[in-house]
Parts: sequence; C-alpha cells; structure tokens
Amino acid sequence: MTSQAGNVNTIKNGNRSLIFRYIRKAPISRAEISKQSGMSKSAVTMITNALIEEGQLCEIGQSDSACGRKPILLDIVADYRYAGGIALHRKQTGVYITDLKSNIVAFCSIRTERFDTPIQVLDWACNMLLKLAEEKQIPREKLIGVGISAPGPVDYKEGVILTPPNFEMFHHIPVAEYVEKKLGLPVMVDNNAVLLAMQEYILLTKQSLNAMVIIVSDGIGSAIITRGKVYRGHSGYAGEIGHTSIDLEGIPCECGNQGCLEQYVSMKALKARFEFDSYERLVDNAYIGDRTSLEVIDFIAKCLSAAMVNAINFFDLDRVILCGDFAYRNELLLQKIRQRVGGMSIIGRVHEVEVAFSTLPPEKSNASVTAAILGAYFNHMLD
Repeated sequence: MTSQAGNVNTIKNGNRSLIFRYIRKAPISRAEISKQSGMSKSAVTMITNALIEEGQLCEIGQSDSACGRKPILLDIVADYRYAGGIALHRKQTGVYITDLKSNIVAFCSIRTERFDTPIQVLDWACNMLLKLAEEKQIPREKLIGVGISAPGPVDYKEGVILTPPNFEMFHHIPVAEYVEKKLGLPVMVDNNAVLLAMQEYILLTKQSLNAMVIIVSDGIGSAIITRGKVYRGHSGYAGEIGHTSIDLEGIPCECGNQGCLEQYVSMKALKARFEFDSYERLVDNAYIGDRTSLEVIDFIAKCLSAAMVNAINFFDLDRVILCGDFAYRNELLLQKIRQRVGGMSIIGRVHEVEVAFSTLPPEKSNASVTAAILGAYFNHMLD
C-alpha cells in the first residue's frame, strides 16, 4: 500500500510540475496545456483549480483568440515564494532574490578580490541575502531556498566546488553545507554554465531537442540540455568544452591536456596573445575594417567553430547558444562562426543547427543562479 501511495504522489507531483513547465514560459489556457501535454482536460482542470486554491496560480483574463469562446489564461503568482541566488565568480560575487517568475526583486554585488578566504565571501553573501530579504519585507518562510553558481567543475550532488582554473580560493570547499547551516534553507550548487542553460531552455519559445550553451569569459564553460534535461554524464561533469583540444600539439593546459579551447579563446588568453586591452574597442575597429582587429575576430571564429563542430557532430545538437564576453556587437563574429559551422558539420547537412547569442539581458543571465532552486521547486530539469 505504501508503494502504491508513493506512486500516486509521484504521478500527481509529476503532472503538477508538467503544468508549471508550460505556464513558466508564458500565460496559457487550460485547453492549450491539455493539447500540448497530452493530459486530459479534466485532469488539467482539477490540478490547476487546486493550484489556484493554494495560491500558486491565478487566472489573468481571456486570451486574444480570434473567434469562439475565449479561453481563460493561467499564470504563476510571482510573489507566492522567492528564491535566493549567490553567484560565485572570479571577479564578482553577486547576491540575488527573484520571485517565482524569475523577476529580480533585489540584487547586490562586490569584488571577490576584496576577501581573503572563501568563508569571508560566503558570510558576506549570506548576510547580504538576509538583509535584502528584510529590506523587501520578504518573510523567511517565503524563501524556498538558495541556488549557488560557480565556475566548473562542480560536484552538484555534494555541493562542492572542485578545481576550476583561476579559482583556487574555492577549491574543494563544501559551499552548500556551509550556506545551509548559516541560513537554514535548502541549498543547491551547480556549474554556472548548467544554470544558464536551464534558464535559456525555460525561456525558449521554440524547444530544442539537444542544445548546448557556451559561456566565454576568463574561462570557457558549457552545458548540454537534451530533451529538457541537463546531460550530466557518469559523474555530473559533462560539458567541459573549454577543455576539449583543438590542437594536439598546442598550448599545455592546467587540466593536463594540450591545446584546450580555453587556452586560445578565453578572454584572458586572447588579451595575452594579441595584446589588446578592450574587446569592445577591438570589435569597433573590426567593423571599420582594421586588418589586425579582423584577424582576431577570424581567429576567435576559427577556434570556437572547431570545438562547436565536434560537439554538434558528437551530440547531434540542433542549437548552440553563446553567452559572455563576445556578446558585444556580435553580428560579425556570429556570421563567421555560422559560415564555418555550416561548412564543417556533417550534422548540419542532415538538419538545421542554429547558432546564436543569448538574448537574455546581463542581469537576467546573472540571476540564472536561482534557476536551480526554482527548478527544484517546480521539479523541472533536475535529475
């Protein structure tokens, strides 16, 4: 009997999370949820009515359908709960609070280099999170948890940052355990590329079967979303495209490999190789025809495309999304990457592979750290 009750609860929670999955993208009617999900109209009505009674959903009026009876749209009650986010990065540490619709309601950041130890960083972040919640008059019981992002690799199951390059301060630090004790809230830790991929997938209007998100900054991170779930691999470390080799006899990398992508097109590596101070200025010069600047853009496109083609061919991707330091005036770089990928990928001859830059504004990208805890709340995309 216990097993049967557990199965019933699992199905019930699964159906509720499935409904939330559609509503999170945009307000939607019960009939459309039924149509897209395959659930019966009666089941959708029963579950959504219960969620409305609990205060998690609300009816927001009728749709603009051209004819017939106009269906009533459902939406998430944004202030029903809140999620905290802590973004641990090499340059900046950020603290966020978002509502259930991923709107940023509070934010603060500080230079990471101002701290001498990881405990000092975490203490500041925890205290700031509580301060922001108090300022916004958010009671503790409305905080459902905290999502923490960090450069990879990260042990997301144990909540431990492992050995990301140039982030030695946090190597092997059990950040989830410390923050959970400090705040008394559930805590999830994950690779920042994974969290951004989750946020990108949630907001996509056209769904991907297999998408990769690549983040470029002083390092290069990536994550793969396959049919709505993060592809973790055997131990949870899949997606390290920055440590795939594009030159077998190339530059030695801290990871032990040679010719890793990160050694060529991370912003740190590019500035060292080509001796420029401002990527934005370099791009501006490329657009007016400066030969040296155009050579740098060609080099970036060549290196990124080589790694992308390997990933596309191996995982049969239908979308690659770029984020990070190359976002500025990205049309020229994107054109060059698309040309190379289109000509080099065998998968691209079978079906379209979209290569694009993220359309999330910077503040939304940074706040993607809260996608972890929001995802857990909605039982969505977390394995």
